[in-house]
Amino acid sequence: MNKSEDELESIEVTHHRIMGEDLIELKKNPAFQRLIMKGYLEQKVLASVSLLGVPQEKDRRGGVLEDLVSASNLQYFFTMVEGFYAGCTNPILSDEEEAAINAEESEHGVN
Repeated sequence: MNKSEDELESIEVTHHRIMGEDLIELKKNPAFQRLIMKGYLEQKVLASVSLLGVPQEKDRRGGVLEDLVSASNLQYFFTMVEGFYAGCTNPILSDEEEAAINAEESEHGVN
Protein backbone atom coordinates (compact mmCIF):
# COMPACT_ATOMS: atom_id res chain seq x y z
CA MET A 1 0.00 0.00 0.00
CA ASN A 2 1.36 3.42 -0.85
CA LYS A 3 1.26 6.48 1.39
CA SER A 4 -1.96 7.97 -0.04
CA GLU A 5 -3.76 4.61 0.30
CA ASP A 6 -2.56 4.38 3.92
CA GLU A 7 -3.79 7.92 4.61
CA LEU A 8 -7.16 7.17 3.01
CA GLU A 9 -7.52 3.97 5.01
CA SER A 10 -6.60 5.83 8.20
CA ILE A 11 -9.22 8.52 7.47
CA GLU A 12 -11.81 5.83 6.76
CA VAL A 13 -11.01 3.92 9.95
CA THR A 14 -11.21 7.13 11.97
CA HIS A 15 -14.56 7.98 10.37
CA HIS A 16 -16.01 4.55 11.16
CA ARG A 17 -14.67 4.65 14.72
CA ILE A 18 -16.19 8.10 15.35
CA MET A 19 -19.52 7.09 13.80
CA GLY A 20 -19.63 3.96 15.97
CA GLU A 21 -18.79 5.91 19.12
CA ASP A 22 -21.46 8.47 18.25
CA LEU A 23 -24.07 5.74 17.77
CA ILE A 24 -23.12 4.18 21.10
CA GLU A 25 -23.61 7.54 22.79
CA LEU A 26 -26.90 8.16 20.99
CA LYS A 27 -28.23 4.78 22.08
CA LYS A 28 -27.47 5.71 25.71
CA ASN A 29 -29.59 8.87 25.37
CA PRO A 30 -33.10 8.31 26.81
CA ALA A 31 -34.64 10.80 24.36
CA PHE A 32 -33.09 8.94 21.40
CA GLN A 33 -34.33 5.63 22.81
CA ARG A 34 -37.83 7.02 23.28
CA LEU A 35 -38.09 8.90 19.98
CA ILE A 36 -36.15 6.78 17.48
CA MET A 37 -35.66 3.27 18.84
CA LYS A 38 -39.06 2.85 20.52
CA GLY A 39 -41.21 5.49 18.86
CA TYR A 40 -40.11 5.12 15.26
CA LEU A 41 -38.41 1.75 14.85
CA GLU A 42 -40.87 -0.15 17.04
CA GLN A 43 -44.22 1.60 17.53
CA LYS A 44 -44.44 3.29 14.11
CA VAL A 45 -43.41 0.07 12.37
CA LEU A 46 -46.00 -1.98 14.29
CA ALA A 47 -48.70 0.58 13.49
CA SER A 48 -47.72 0.50 9.81
CA VAL A 49 -47.76 -3.29 9.70
CA SER A 50 -51.21 -3.26 11.29
CA LEU A 51 -52.49 -0.88 8.60
CA LEU A 52 -51.45 -3.30 5.86
CA GLY A 53 -54.16 -5.72 6.97
CA VAL A 54 -56.99 -3.16 7.08
CA PRO A 55 -59.10 -3.43 3.92
CA GLN A 56 -60.23 0.21 4.19
CA GLU A 57 -56.59 1.34 4.01
CA LYS A 58 -55.87 -0.53 0.78
CA ASP A 59 -55.27 2.75 -1.11
CA ARG A 60 -52.61 3.80 1.42
CA ARG A 61 -50.57 0.58 1.24
CA GLY A 62 -47.92 2.11 -1.02
CA GLY A 63 -47.24 4.88 1.51
CA VAL A 64 -47.30 2.42 4.38
CA LEU A 65 -44.77 0.22 2.60
CA GLU A 66 -42.54 3.26 2.04
CA ASP A 67 -42.72 3.96 5.79
CA LEU A 68 -41.60 0.40 6.48
CA VAL A 69 -38.77 0.66 3.95
CA SER A 70 -37.62 3.91 5.58
CA ALA A 71 -37.53 2.30 9.02
CA SER A 72 -35.72 -0.70 7.58
CA ASN A 73 -33.13 1.55 5.92
CA LEU A 74 -32.47 3.39 9.18
CA GLN A 75 -32.07 0.11 11.07
CA TYR A 76 -29.75 -1.16 8.33
CA PHE A 77 -27.69 2.04 8.59
CA PHE A 78 -27.31 1.54 12.35
CA THR A 79 -26.27 -2.07 11.75
CA MET A 80 -23.68 -1.01 9.18
CA VAL A 81 -22.25 1.64 11.54
CA GLU A 82 -22.01 -0.98 14.30
CA GLY A 83 -20.35 -3.45 11.93
CA PHE A 84 -17.76 -0.99 10.65
CA TYR A 85 -17.08 0.13 14.23
CA ALA A 86 -16.54 -3.48 15.31
CA GLY A 87 -14.15 -3.93 12.39
CA CYS A 88 -12.17 -0.86 13.48
CA THR A 89 -12.01 -1.73 17.16
CA ASN A 90 -11.60 -5.50 16.84
CA PRO A 91 -10.33 -6.23 13.33
CA ILE A 92 -10.05 -9.71 11.89
CA LEU A 93 -6.38 -10.38 11.40
CA SER A 94 -4.90 -11.85 8.25
CA ASP A 95 -3.08 -15.18 8.58
CA GLU A 96 0.24 -13.34 8.34
CA GLU A 97 -0.69 -10.86 11.08
CA GLU A 98 -1.90 -13.65 13.33
CA ALA A 99 1.29 -15.66 12.75
CA ALA A 100 3.42 -12.61 13.59
CA ILE A 101 1.53 -12.04 16.84
CA ASN A 102 1.79 -15.72 17.77
CA ALA A 103 5.52 -15.71 17.03
CA GLU A 104 6.01 -12.58 19.14
CA GLU A 105 4.01 -14.08 22.03
CA SER A 106 5.98 -17.32 21.82
CA GLU A 107 9.20 -15.34 21.82
CA HIS A 108 8.17 -13.53 25.02
CA GLY A 109 6.62 -16.59 26.67
CA VAL A 110 3.03 -15.32 26.48
CA ASN A 111 0.32 -17.96 25.96
